[in-house]
Order: sequence, then structure tokens, then C-alpha cells
Amino acid sequence: MKEKKANLINYINYKDVIIIFSFWYLILFFTSMTRNISFSVPILTSIFHFLFFISGRFIFIGITVFYLSSLYPVSFSELGLVSRNKKKSFFNGLSIGLVLMLMVLFLINIPLSFSPEGYFSPLFFIKIPEDFIASLIPLILLFFGFLIIALGEQLLLSAIVFELFRNTLFTRLISLILSSLFYSVILLTFQPERILINLIVAFIALRLYLKNRSIISSAIFTASYYSLYITYIFGWEYLKY
Repeated sequence: MKEKKANLINYINYKDVIIIFSFWYLILFFTSMTRNISFSVPILTSIFHFLFFISGRFIFIGITVFYLSSLYPVSFSELGLVSRNKKKSFFNGLSIGLVLMLMVLFLINIPLSFSPEGYFSPLFFIKIPEDFIASLIPLILLFFGFLIIALGEQLLLSAIVFELFRNTLFTRLISLILSSLFYSVILLTFQPERILINLIVAFIALRLYLKNRSIISSAIFTASYYSLYITYIFGWEYLKY
């Protein structure tokens, strides 16, 4: 019988979970207080809120890691922040992100760019190859910003919520489903269409976490999802800061 790999949930208790969630929602509250700040140039307003959003996630990661490491002998590996096979984690997360990119481009952006309708308001309308080339640098910059955001989310979702469900009350499959549903509670997004999208994204991210025993591949996929949806489908409105 294989020895069960140590992870974060072997150390923490419910009091720690409540404290960590308090950190999370307190930072969300302070982030939401900036929503009314705006500049005369709309793009500057969007960039300001995006950078503030990144800062909030970065602070959450720092506070959570400091809190846990000061109380328990947890390693970065047990926190899910280090992968034993870095190349495999990077490839697994990025490969699914690239598949998603092709689907978004060929099934959504390119067809709708010639007849925009509904909520379709991307940062770039891809009608010719030059449009796609012009979108790559902004896409990459967004990806690295969202990587910090995704790491914070996956630390909470995968390393804490999913492992808590899996190691206490439920089977792995039920834990996957419940954690995927709980993702919308973490993000405080309750619109039916967003709940469905969050469910799918969280389920894929959790499968990557299980496969690689690290949140790195999950964060790479989630960052790809965010950056692609903002660049090629919904624009800045997709994230409610």
C-alpha cells in the first residue's frame, strides 16, 4: 500500500481555514472599495483596477504562506507552490491553455468579429493575421498578471477547499464536484452563466492539481482562461473588481 503523500491539510484545522477565508474576503472587500475610482481615460481605469486586483491576490498569498509557515512545518511543496516535475506541470497547464485559445479564436472571436453582437466586446477583433499578432503582447502581459491572481485562487481552492473535502467527508469525485461549485462562492460570482463557467474551469484546474500534485499547472491554465476571455471575448468587463 502506498504511503499517502503529506499535504497542507494534514497540518491545519478548521480554525485555520476560517482565518484564511477571513484574509481572502477581507482583501476582496478592500479591493471592491476601489470600484468607484475612475480616470478620464477608460483604459487607465481598467489597468488601475487590474493592478490593484493583482496586488490584493499577491498580499493574500504572502499573508497565507507566512501564517501557515509560522505555525506549522509546511514546505512549499505541501502548499502546492512547488512541483517535483516543473516541466510536466508547465506543459500540462499550458497545453490545455493553448487548446482553449484555439477554441476561443476559431469558435468565438473570429466568427463574431465580422458580426459583433450581445456581450461580445473583446480587446481585439481578429479579422486578419495582423490583428492576432498585435494581440499577442497584451495577451502575454495579461497572462503574467493573471498568474498571480490564479495562484491565490488555486491555493485556496485546490490546496485547502478540495483537500479539506477529500480528506474529511467525501470521495474524490464528490470533492471535485463540490469544490468546483464552491469556486463561485470563493469569487463571489453568482450569475447562472458565470457559475457554469466557473464550474468547468475549476473542475479542469482541480484535475490538473490531482495529476501534478501542485497548483502550478492549475494556475497556468486558470491564468490562460482569464487572459483569453478578456482579450478575445468579453474585455475588461469580464472581471468585476
